[in-house]
Amino acid sequence: MHRVRHPARFLAYKLLAQRIRLVCRGAASALLVAAALPLAAMTVVGTTAVEAASAKGSPGIVRAAARTDGGVKRRAARNYTIAVLGDSLGDGVYVGLRQLTRDMDRVTVKKYSRVNTGIARADRYNWNRAAERIARQNIQIAVMVFGANDLQSMRVKGRAHHYRQPGWVKLYTQRVDGIMRSFSKRGIPVYWVSLPITRKDRYQKDYAFLNTIFRSVVRKHGGTFIDTWSALADKGGHYSPYGVVGGRKQQIRATDGVHFTPLGYQLYAGYALKKIRSDFPLTTSAAD
Repeated sequence: MHRVRHPARFLAYKLLAQRIRLVCRGAASALLVAAALPLAAMTVVGTTAVEAASAKGSPGIVRAAARTDGGVKRRAARNYTIAVLGDSLGDGVYVGLRQLTRDMDRVTVKKYSRVNTGIARADRYNWNRAAERIARQNIQIAVMVFGANDLQSMRVKGRAHHYRQPGWVKLYTQRVDGIMRSFSKRGIPVYWVSLPITRKDRYQKDYAFLNTIFRSVVRKHGGTFIDTWSALADKGGHYSPYGVVGGRKQQIRATDGVHFTPLGYQLYAGYALKKIRSDFPLTTSAAD
């Protein structure tokens, strides 16, 4: 039995279908126009006063000299997982990054840092083994902060290598190299944040020495070394527990002269995030 079409109803359906096609065409055109817009014309979401403050005093960025494209090429939009490795300073950077990226829907920050650990004491926690395991995870970016607990002797096969002696420097450099290699061989970009300037009586010269090792090895593997030392110093280049954030002078360093306040950790982590955002479109949508 054949169904009889009602002429008025059939005409209404036809008109509705035409309208839907017109709307779809208009939406597609709008998407094409949006995709053609330069990134600078888009509103960046998730920038806080702390991050803006870090942009004013940008730290030194050291990249591999062999690169001719100005560092890491800007990637296509996607979801990003940022792995944070390190010691107690790494813990703080993790918290800071979580705060700074809380409005970035496509960014996940994962904590792999561990307090009371370091590269020197592999008997307590072996960061070389951990780095190899972490690098096999689904991560796109690695941020590292090491050195706070590494001013001590290393013992290998019953032999002690004391801090800053030739054997210690060679062994420590090899371990840093191994950590970097775990990520570089898999094409995972590494952003190594320097040890910050510390109070003069709190290992200032020793931390500066460790930074020279980090800088050299990171450059060798094509990573990005973020030198925060001078950025966190006062106008005279000296340690200061205060910084200007949001236009106001505020305490950014902890009373121990090494670590940071919660606000300070956002500032410290902000230096890393600023560089990552220049390489990756963290705040643009997949359709852009």
